[in-house]
Amino acid sequence: MNVDDLRGFITTAETGAVGVAADLLGISQPTLSRRIQRVERAAGASLFDRAGHRVVLNSRGADFLPHACTALAELSRGAAEVARLMDPDRGTVRLDFMHSLGTWMVPDLLRTYRARYPHVEFQLHQGAAQELVDRVLAGEADLALVGPRPLCWALLERQRLGIAVPAEHWAGNADTVTMAQFDGEPFIGMLPGYGTRMLLDDLAAAAGATPRFVFESMELTTVAGLVEAGLGSALLPLEDPYLQARNVIPLDPPAYRELGLVWRPGDDAPAVAQFRDFVCQAEGRPAASGG
Repeated sequence: MNVDDLRGFITTAETGAVGVAADLLGISQPTLSRRIQRVERAAGASLFDRAGHRVVLNSRGADFLPHACTALAELSRGAAEVARLMDPDRGTVRLDFMHSLGTWMVPDLLRTYRARYPHVEFQLHQGAAQELVDRVLAGEADLALVGPRPLCWALLERQRLGIAVPAEHWAGNADTVTMAQFDGEPFIGMLPGYGTRMLLDDLAAAAGATPRFVFESMELTTVAGLVEAGLGSALLPLEDPYLQARNVIPLDPPAYRELGLVWRPGDDAPAVAQFRDFVCQAEGRPAASGG
C-alpha cells in the first residue's frame, strides 16, 4: 500500500463509484481496482460493499476512512515541509551562538540577512561553546557561532585578549601583563565549557598560574561589570564596545579569541548552506575552511 493506493481508496469512498473516482484520478478503472485491493489486503478485510456500478463503505471501511485521510494529510504536510526546507529562500536555519555574541554579531548578521531573505526562519539557541559544538555534532543545530575550532570551521573575527583589572589594581598602569602574574589572584570567569573560560584555563595552565575564582557567569557583560565593581580581574577581549570594562591590559605574549562558524561535514541543506555562505562572505572569509 502506498500514497496513490490511499488516495484511490479515499476518492472512491467519497464518490461511491469506481468509474467516477478513476476519471478524477486520471487512471483506468482496473488500475484503481488494484489500488483498492492493495489497501484492503493491508487492512486485512474488505472495505466496500459492491452494488452494481456503485460501491459503498461497509462498517470496516467507515472505520478505516478517517485514519486513511489522516495518514494522507500527514504525508502531504510532510512532503510540503521537506519542499519548504529545500527552498533556500523559505527554509529554516537552526543557529546556535555563545551568549557574548548575542549583543552584536548575531543581531547584525540576522538583520542584514533577513532584509535580503525575509521568509527564512531561524531557530536560535544560546549556550556554552562546548555545548553548542555538541549540538551541531548531534544534529540538534545546523550552525553555531563559537570560539574554539572544531569540525568544519570558518574564522569570522580575531580579538586580542587582555586582563581587565579593577580601579587602583597594581597592574592598572602596565603596558602589558603576563598570565603568570595573576597566579592566586581573585578572578571573575565564565562558567566551565564557555569559550572564554576555555581560553582562560588554557592560558593559565600554560603559565603555571591558578586564578582564584570568586564568581563564575554565563555572560561576559556580567563579568565586565563585576570587574568594574572591584570584585576581581577577568580575561576579556580588548576594545569590545559592548563590554563596559575600562582598564583591559593586553597579555604578553599576545593571545587571541577566535570567533567562527561551525557546521557538520556534508550538511548541505539549501537554507543552511545559503546562510553559511552569507555569513562567511559578509566577513570576507572562505566558506568552507577545514578544522
